[in-house]
Amino acid sequence: MGYWCTLHLFDQDKFYSETIQELKGQIGDLIPSYKEFLKNNIIGGIGHLTVKEVNEMALSQLENIYEISNSFDDSFKKHSAFHSLHNWSLQLDFIGKLKGHYEFCSFFEYYVFEKCSDFYPHIPLGKGGVARNFELKTNTYSHNIIGNLDSWNNFFMQDTFGISNWISNEDIELLFLDKENLKFENNEIAEAIIRFIEIANKNKLGLLAGVDLNIDRNRLLPQNKLVSFELWKNQNCSGLLFEYLKS
Repeated sequence: MGYWCTLHLFDQDKFYSETIQELKGQIGDLIPSYKEFLKNNIIGGIGHLTVKEVNEMALSQLENIYEISNSFDDSFKKHSAFHSLHNWSLQLDFIGKLKGHYEFCSFFEYYVFEKCSDFYPHIPLGKGGVARNFELKTNTYSHNIIGNLDSWNNFFMQDTFGISNWISNEDIELLFLDKENLKFENNEIAEAIIRFIEIANKNKLGLLAGVDLNIDRNRLLPQNKLVSFELWKNQNCSGLLFEYLKS
């Protein structure tokens, strides 16, 4: 069937000042969030396990997550060992042998949407990225920034599922100033992307892209963390998947 791409608002300030530090084990306590995560990440849940077994499992898996998280550069996009390999076969072999990589990818997605990104509303990009919705000219800010957003960071993706990349508010500011190069015709998704850029710019947010994200798990997480529900009620939501407005 192929992959399904989505676009989300993203609080990069909170991500870099808090979330990354927590993933590195430098501040906070991830145990409560990780135990909630385990309820939906293990087939059959954790109801059959004792409190001690759950705590031991969480602590053991978090140790691997801390170690992996501390192997990234300051951008949290380049893993020191993985991105030093310039052959996909070698990279695939590396992550296949990296202890805790599956749990890291799954929890990274979960924790980002718990803390610094809203799963809803999002833009369903379908089987493609952002760039295909515009007539982008090369050598423009829009072409370069959207190209980066559409480039998958394979370390964060387990079997091509997961968060694929993100851009900062600084990138959004440049996209906003370069809107004249975001050309399109009769494209509802392109119109929704422009609205996301405008809202992100106004609220000092970035954008995050994902591929085949875990809908059943992410829809249960707190929404409206970044932009108030009232704002969305006054927006043209055409092109957005805004599930919780159905209630």
